[in-house]
Amino acid sequence: MANVRIITDVTAHLDPEFVTRHRITVLPVEIRFGEETFQISPEGGADSLFQRMAASPALPAQATIPSSLFQQTYARLSRETDEILVLLSSSKLNQGYAQAQMVARSYLGRCRIVVMDTMTASWGLGLVIEAAARAAEKGHSLDQIVRLVRGILPRIYLVFIVERLDYLECGQRISPAQALLGTMLRIRPVLLLEDGEIIPTEKVRTRELAIEKLASFVAEFTKIQRITILSSPLNGDCQEMIEQLREQLSQILPKRQFPVVEYDPVLACHLGPQALGVGVFEGF
Repeated sequence: MANVRIITDVTAHLDPEFVTRHRITVLPVEIRFGEETFQISPEGGADSLFQRMAASPALPAQATIPSSLFQQTYARLSRETDEILVLLSSSKLNQGYAQAQMVARSYLGRCRIVVMDTMTASWGLGLVIEAAARAAEKGHSLDQIVRLVRGILPRIYLVFIVERLDYLECGQRISPAQALLGTMLRIRPVLLLEDGEIIPTEKVRTRELAIEKLASFVAEFTKIQRITILSSPLNGDCQEMIEQLREQLSQILPKRQFPVVEYDPVLACHLGPQALGVGVFEGF
């Protein structure tokens, strides 16, 4: 049958042309923000959610992919191939992983479906998908691609600073007292996406120091294959910070370019709508 087919979700940062060429199935994500539900698809929906978040205090948010979508997608792809790889954003950020696994069990004996927890998101997820899709195009088996992905995942790093603390408080990553005191003192935490979870690592008192911490994180690597700046679609609010970060990164890596890509709305549910970060792929 056909080569391994790949399924991911809309949070992966991918070139639409690449998606078409490699026949990648991109599923929409459903995000519940407070009492409202937003459908995020390849056609759009993210900007309206970011704007709603920016205009509101942090509210409980939950991202998922309905099991019916997996059922329909597995049924369609199983007529074209007998090997499917599902690569979604971190299971600790998106409940779609659990839905994908549950539906896959019903296909045992009919089609081999592997659902992997990538423990990453956004730009990082896109890197994984690109590598898996290129391997599938070369005719690699599902087992070979799974091994490739497992080798890539520990080499992807995402680190962020945030302007608002209420989203970290809402997600119970900091206490209400820490959020109140941090807001009063204008403290900015540095956050690392580690093992699929957003972890506060340290705190700084000024925006300038926060940007220096992002640059210092990059400076720790002796080998960087790819690097990018991660920003909100509302980057008009932090354009000055982006330029300051780019200037500091240029001093560390003078011959590199630092493209800016938008982080996804699932990450926004945890970081808020006005975060700034750096993505690093260490390479092999």
